[in-house]
Amino acid sequence: MGTIKKFWYYVSKNKLTIGSAAIILGVTGLLSNILGLFRDRVIAGYFGAGPMTDAYYASFRLSDTILNLLMLGALSSAFIPIFIEKITKNNTDEANRFASTLLNFILVFTIIFCLITFILAPRLVPLFLPGFMNLPDKEHIYQITVNLTRIMLLSPILFSISAILGGILNSYKRFVAYAIAPLVYNISIILSVFFLADKFNTPIYGVACGVIIGALLYALVQVPAVLIVGYRWKPIIDLRDGQLARVIKLMIPRTLAIGSSQINLLVDYIVASFFAGGITVLTFANNIQTAPIVIFGVSIATAIFPVLSQNRTEHNMKDFMKSFSWSARRILYFMIPITIGVIALRAQIVRLIYGTGNFSWDNTFWTTRALLFFALGLVAQGLIPLLLKAFYSLQDTKTPLYISLVVMIINIVLSVTLPFVAPVLLGVAGIALAFSIAGIVNMVLLFIFLHEKIGALDRDHKIFESVSRLVVASILMGILVHYSLYFFSDLVDTSQGFGLLLQTLGATAFGAAFYFLITYLLKCEETQMIFQKFRLKPHN
Repeated sequence: MGTIKKFWYYVSKNKLTIGSAAIILGVTGLLSNILGLFRDRVIAGYFGAGPMTDAYYASFRLSDTILNLLMLGALSSAFIPIFIEKITKNNTDEANRFASTLLNFILVFTIIFCLITFILAPRLVPLFLPGFMNLPDKEHIYQITVNLTRIMLLSPILFSISAILGGILNSYKRFVAYAIAPLVYNISIILSVFFLADKFNTPIYGVACGVIIGALLYALVQVPAVLIVGYRWKPIIDLRDGQLARVIKLMIPRTLAIGSSQINLLVDYIVASFFAGGITVLTFANNIQTAPIVIFGVSIATAIFPVLSQNRTEHNMKDFMKSFSWSARRILYFMIPITIGVIALRAQIVRLIYGTGNFSWDNTFWTTRALLFFALGLVAQGLIPLLLKAFYSLQDTKTPLYISLVVMIINIVLSVTLPFVAPVLLGVAGIALAFSIAGIVNMVLLFIFLHEKIGALDRDHKIFESVSRLVVASILMGILVHYSLYFFSDLVDTSQGFGLLLQTLGATAFGAAFYFLITYLLKCEETQMIFQKFRLKPHN
């Protein structure tokens, strides 16, 4: 215990470089997403993709919507930049009062909103999930969905606490506890399937309880690190210094922007509810495509956000654009080949993750189709977190809002039309295609308006040069991966799980090694840095 305490104290007291922070967030993001996909596999094997899992994921979405609307808007757009301003000026006591005020305000507001939603849940479920009303056992599924929604409403309350604690740690550039929290959360849900599900007459209630336990642990894991950096909670809501009003002013546009994205998700779920198992299929495919976004896009954007905010505070726009370019090129270095890889290996990925137990072949087919269309927007989705962080560090939350409204309209129009235009070809997967098209539009508009705001984002042309090389390397890699699947299919029995795993790992290893070699030969800066980092550069 003494060693663990010393380690926790060390990682909480020592700041990390951008690269180290990105690596830690990336590695823990990878582990968290592996656990998340294993969590989905366990749920798929136990329940399959049907009305019960649809009810669970729909309830999860309703509580997550509240979480995003009430809490993440304040944190992303206002809390970290303002908190950094105060600690940069050594106003630690003032920073702690500000954090406590915001935490208490959000907590009270979230509790009130959740209570209202708890009361209105029986009316909200038919409104947001009309397809459920067409099911043969609609009354049974309806009641389960209402009960699950009410249970899940505890998670936004707990996550509102976690968000401020995580914001404090990010501001101090302490990312370890913040990065570990999602691991604990996913482990809790996985264990709930094994140990809690059978304790209930309706097993899915046990999984919902696992979500709440995980949300509680998510907050508790961060508490020791927050205490070490010097934060102490105060039971106050200080309205005198005007900081809360400042946060709310910055928060409103961001909340509206998040609201538009949440409306997109709700519309997607409304449409998916008309397809049997559609919500679960869409969620599973989305969780796969989200993994690389979190590992590379979100982790790098999160690590660079305090630096961008500090550059803005010091009016150092040269370093601001240098940091932005550095981050964009790292994200593209990973996301472009991953896009090609996911497209080439989509069937193998879905079969490996979900092809077990009660998850049927029809479920596998539609999840694979949805993953294909999600993959088309991976690069855009990987860059969007960085672009948004750039705007928030400039304390501009209005521009992303206006863009999000345009994107919302595009996504809604496409989501309610594409699945039904060609139901045999697209079906529920049409929602994924709509999501990707809207995401690409979002990325392009954010780039254009950020360029208008601060000037040329690629003055040294490094981003453009990097993209051209990475696209060439990724296409060549994709061709190799595609044909290597046939090579391995002659060596192993891909109808069995172990053979399929060997085929997928072999094709992935070939592709990764080839991509690494080609980018080295093309003199990509990122590959050169990896060689130098691990002392792989050949001696003359």
